[in-house]
Amino acid sequence: MSFSTDYFFQCLVSGAKYIHITLFIGLLPTFVGITFGCVIALARIRNVPFLSKLLEVLVSVQVGVPLMVNLLIFYLVYLVLLPSVKYGAMATALLALSLNRIAYQSEIIRGAFLSIPKIQYEAGYSIGLSYPQVLRRIAIPQMIPVAIPPLTNNIVGGVKNTSIVMVVGIVDVLNGSAIPCADTYSYVEGYVAAALIYWGISAVLEFSLHKIEVFFNKGRNVK
Repeated sequence: MSFSTDYFFQCLVSGAKYIHITLFIGLLPTFVGITFGCVIALARIRNVPFLSKLLEVLVSVQVGVPLMVNLLIFYLVYLVLLPSVKYGAMATALLALSLNRIAYQSEIIRGAFLSIPKIQYEAGYSIGLSYPQVLRRIAIPQMIPVAIPPLTNNIVGGVKNTSIVMVVGIVDVLNGSAIPCADTYSYVEGYVAAALIYWGISAVLEFSLHKIEVFFNKGRNVK
């Protein structure tokens, strides 16, 4: 098996055309996950009657079931119930990825909140602050630096995991890189090209998130 440099560059260019698709289905669920993850984490920390137990079960299901299985289940439901819906495959992928991201990120955020000593909350209450004010002025500023490192791993891993959307027919970086391979049935160049693109995306994300981490760690004794 020979490796063609010219063919590799064709695959690289073809895969690069779909970077925006990979970023879209990788980052949108991240924002959804952080938003709803905060709500779930706080509901469980506050031990809201019935709701906290329900959320605990739902998170356990999402964490315990492989993402691929969830995606295939949602896609089959879409094919049976809503086959005529436009962009159904994309919506299905976003739903599956978002639910997965919500579950994992809610656990990260919950752990970050639990790392804050209870005395910090009590100090806020003692000076007349309400719970939302304690969150905004005391808890969240301390929680963010703790949550960023594991969130970085989750976000980067989530973007790389978007390659599974190929099973529902969405063309992303992986599928895009393999398009030229259909001419010769030699896929090694396509997969190497896809790997290089994913590495580049991950490097940019890690660098950007590291800068955010440094910003939030200003004023703390963290190097």
